[in-house]
Amino acid sequence: MNALLNIPQERELKRLIDFERKTCSVEGELVYRCALPYRPDDELQAELIGKGMLAEHPDPRRGTIVVITTDGYSYFMEKARQEKDRARAHRREMRLVVAGVLGGAICVIAGFLLGHFF
Repeated sequence: MNALLNIPQERELKRLIDFERKTCSVEGELVYRCALPYRPDDELQAELIGKGMLAEHPDPRRGTIVVITTDGYSYFMEKARQEKDRARAHRREMRLVVAGVLGGAICVIAGFLLGHFF
């Protein structure tokens, strides 16, 4: 996932994907890709095209159309995977910190006991 989307862009991409799943799929399987109308005056659509989530395609019958790209379909799965990776890295760092603190505490206690009895 090269491009991070802002909240309005994410909402629009999710809306387009949901629309396509409702109108272009049978029993949850995508039958064909929906052709969305190209609207040059729509800033959000232009931003999603610029980020690579949507792509313009010339169509001889309808003029220019817009379709969802592979990056657009995989954006939310990739974002969830990155969040899981980030949480896993955070937990690993916390375990290292806790292990360091416990090791330091054991050293302090051992030093105190050695100093007290010897």
